[in-house]
Amino acid sequence: KKKKGKQISVKISTLDADLNFSVDSFSKANYVFDLVCHTIGLRETWYFGLAYTGKNGSLVWLKLDKRIIDQNVPRSSENGSVELKFFAKFYPEVLDVELIQEVTRHLFYLQLQQLVLSEKLTCTPEAAILLASYAVQAKFGDYDEEIHKPGFLANEVLLPQQVIDQYQSVTGQMWEAQITPWYAGHHGLTRDEAELEYLKIVQEFEMSGVEYFKIKDGNGLDLWLGIDAKSISMYPFSDKLHHTKSYQWSQLADMSYCGNKFVIKQTQKLASDLVFLVDDPEVNKVILDLCRGNHELFMQRRSVDSMEIQQMKEQAREEKARKQLERTRLEKEKNLRLMLQNEKKEIEEKLLQFQEEHRSTGEALRRSEETADLLEKAKVAEEEALLLRAKLGKSDQELQSLKLEIVQLKDVNHQLSQKLHKYEQYVQQLNEQGQARTAEMSHIREELYATQSALNEANMKLNLFANQHVVLYVPPFTPLDLSSLVDRNSNEISIVNPDMQQLSQEIEKERVEYHVKSRNIEQQLFNLRSEIEVLKVDE
Repeated sequence: KKKKGKQISVKISTLDADLNFSVDSFSKANYVFDLVCHTIGLRETWYFGLAYTGKNGSLVWLKLDKRIIDQNVPRSSENGSVELKFFAKFYPEVLDVELIQEVTRHLFYLQLQQLVLSEKLTCTPEAAILLASYAVQAKFGDYDEEIHKPGFLANEVLLPQQVIDQYQSVTGQMWEAQITPWYAGHHGLTRDEAELEYLKIVQEFEMSGVEYFKIKDGNGLDLWLGIDAKSISMYPFSDKLHHTKSYQWSQLADMSYCGNKFVIKQTQKLASDLVFLVDDPEVNKVILDLCRGNHELFMQRRSVDSMEIQQMKEQAREEKARKQLERTRLEKEKNLRLMLQNEKKEIEEKLLQFQEEHRSTGEALRRSEETADLLEKAKVAEEEALLLRAKLGKSDQELQSLKLEIVQLKDVNHQLSQKLHKYEQYVQQLNEQGQARTAEMSHIREELYATQSALNEANMKLNLFANQHVVLYVPPFTPLDLSSLVDRNSNEISIVNPDMQQLSQEIEKERVEYHVKSRNIEQQLFNLRSEIEVLKVDE
């Protein structure tokens, strides 16, 4: 009867998900391995294995035919569970051809992507950007500028840190701007196709699929031992890209180790054995396991496929054909949908165009009615405009006449101003002449007063003379009738004094002149006043 132990918790970490199982403590590793493969639907189980992280940080692969508790697997300090990793242990020679299942390619894609990002696989910046674009296509699908706006890759780890450090001046936004055009160019690729393109690029790297171990040759010189799907190679310790010796698995017959010494026999009988040393004897166990596993797979690939592989390939072809048909159908449906959408859009555009034309026609009709009203109004306005033009022409004529009259009035006003200025000058002259005449009259009055005084004295003398000789009447003297005095009394006075006669004549003469001048001055003043009154009336 099979012995049963207590149940233990096993946590399996794949690069795609974490799985938890509860198994018997005496269970073998292949039991847990089969649980994992069955859970994820993996049938290409020969590439994978279970491992844990050793003390030096490297992976320690479990032997699937032994119990888990017998292989020194560390346990969690919290709950005592066993933590294992499910990784690809062996690599095919041609990834995109030999991997059959989609799940297998997906797991290889995740593992190789991790190796690239952790810099265990070195690549150029250009290759890193191209790989990142396929990784974005696999995760986000087709590029859509409405969805994938700037910054959508801000939280994604897509490039090795070594590449980022090489171009420290390039920001995250600038890296995204470099990746996005390549990503947009992958439009139409499914996740499986994008991951397959990623694998095609990675398998071209020199270090792709190679496991390296530090060894020493027979002379104690440090070397690298590289194990891959096709061969086993020796590399200088300073260069992991260019091997110095390489042997395909078909050239090797057997492998063994004893302590630190590892021996590889070749198929050719005369060929010498390959011998190298390792620092830790436990490393020889891992090397032997990898060598035998890769050698076995190498030989299987060159033999007739087993029924299982044939069946898997047939299913893969059928699945691929089914997916292709489904994809073609979806593409047709998509194209039909797009065509219907375009037709709908065209119909909507035509409907909008028709509505716009209808609206434009109604608007044109309304405008035509308005235009007819406007034409009628325009006709009335034109007639009114003609009348206004006629009135305006008449007004212009009247205005021109008024302007002409104004000019004439300005000329007349100017002339009157000049005449007024002349009259003012003339009046000033007359005033000056009047003042001169006034002064002259004053002088004449004074002379007349003096003459009167002299005449009065002469009268007194005449009276005295008459009293002595003849009684004579002499009336009082006035300036206006001195001559008459002499004339009236000429019969009464028989003897006239010649001096008196002369004096009387002079006085009369001066009086006549004075009256003439006075009348002239009064006439001039009258004429001047008349002209001034006429000027005032004209203004």
